[in-house]
Amino acid sequence: MRTSMTRKERMLRAALSAALAIGFGLIFYAFNTPLGPSIGSDNAIYLTMGTAIARGYAPYTEIFDHKGPLVFILQAIPQALSGGYSTLAVFIQQVLFLFACLRVIDAIARAMGVRFGAPAQLLYLALIGSLVGGGNLTEEYANLFTLLGLYAAVRVFGGEQERAPRSLLAPSALLGAMAMLCLMTRANNALPLCGAALGLSLWLLLSRRFAQLGACALGFAAGAAIAALPVAFWLAANGALSASIYGAFIHNMMYAETEGASRIQMLLHSGYGLCAMVMAALACAGALALWLRTRRAALPLMLVLAAAAGGAAAFVSHKYYDHYLILGAPAAAVGVCALLWAAQSLPKRARGAALCTGLALCCLWLGVKGRETNDWRLSELVDSETFAEDARALYAQVPEDERDRFMAYRVEPKWYACTGALPCMRFYFLQEVLAQADPAVMDEIVATFETDPPLWLVIYYNREFGPPYDARVAEIFERDYEFVDARGQYQLLRHREGA
Repeated sequence: MRTSMTRKERMLRAALSAALAIGFGLIFYAFNTPLGPSIGSDNAIYLTMGTAIARGYAPYTEIFDHKGPLVFILQAIPQALSGGYSTLAVFIQQVLFLFACLRVIDAIARAMGVRFGAPAQLLYLALIGSLVGGGNLTEEYANLFTLLGLYAAVRVFGGEQERAPRSLLAPSALLGAMAMLCLMTRANNALPLCGAALGLSLWLLLSRRFAQLGACALGFAAGAAIAALPVAFWLAANGALSASIYGAFIHNMMYAETEGASRIQMLLHSGYGLCAMVMAALACAGALALWLRTRRAALPLMLVLAAAAGGAAAFVSHKYYDHYLILGAPAAAVGVCALLWAAQSLPKRARGAALCTGLALCCLWLGVKGRETNDWRLSELVDSETFAEDARALYAQVPEDERDRFMAYRVEPKWYACTGALPCMRFYFLQEVLAQADPAVMDEIVATFETDPPLWLVIYYNREFGPPYDARVAEIFERDYEFVDARGQYQLLRHREGA
């Protein structure tokens, strides 16, 4: 099924992918865009995390997040290269990842016999455009790994020809490695590739190709181990291996189960559920088109289960943030590639009309959402300037030699990014929100305030913020800290001598 192309065509395709990635990033990666970043909450958490790791903090034990260990590495790389708290460095990394995603989508289209992959690329951008929420998200990075895994599956199983078991080891290892990389960004991010692997395994089982199934299982496990071992060694070298298991899996699952809306309600009666179903429908439509034209079951079964798992990944948590839906986009893009291939049998006029209509709708959607995103970014910048001025004015009062004992307690996470500060406690953002998932978090925070308290502290001032402060923490603030200054919604406190 694979199409061939000239060197000039390859260069033009790469140039188109680069233009799409840069153009999309400038508008939709609002948290880090060089047009004027609005920073954002989760992005600010990652900026702080990445800067801390780049400056020698140990993951999980000295700076905590309930994400996978690969996120710490991905956030540290741009900060290590830039000196810290660089939104531009993160933007470049995001664009490179998106460029790679688009190139893989194009490669999948060619592997399926589609001459031009640009429609599938544009559809992918239209799907994620309203979901990236400013960008720099675990799902955003995991999608590259998912697409690479799906590409390996399409290349190997697209023709369903009988293959020697040994020839399946390498592609299965790639699939397993990519699934592990997804897992190490966030646990549920691995579900789409696990669904794809399950679909291919079922096909091999039903086809009674037991030797091939064994080779695939062996390759998948070997690839997963190869991907995991370097990260495990890095964690062990930092004394954070057991802490990573708690953070990336145990606490993450606790967080996912904290209060939220009903899954059935969100699936059937919200735009969130509609979006999940649209993505799954695109993948399933592609699977049906493949089945009707080829009567081969491997790729259709893989696509259906990958789509189902991608949808399920968006409903693991009770939080229902829009960016969870991004995980369904890779299978949807592959489904569109399959539809493009099937459409090649249609009359030229009908095919052209359908293609032009689809492209027009994608461009219109991106235009509308792009304008909304840009307007939102500009409005955020107005408030951010005042916020940053107030934060810097307070932080300037902390002596240079005492800044290693500074802490911002349950404030907007971008407080650190605006000042260039780093926290002296590992639970550095929305502490009592984390403690909702696991009360042991608050016990540790209280113990730290009592045994090794921050010398300087910034907290909310004259503003309601739920949940209310833990009574033990409120008592410590009142008893052991004295007021220094206040700006905007924040006040600066200093630990009382002898307290």
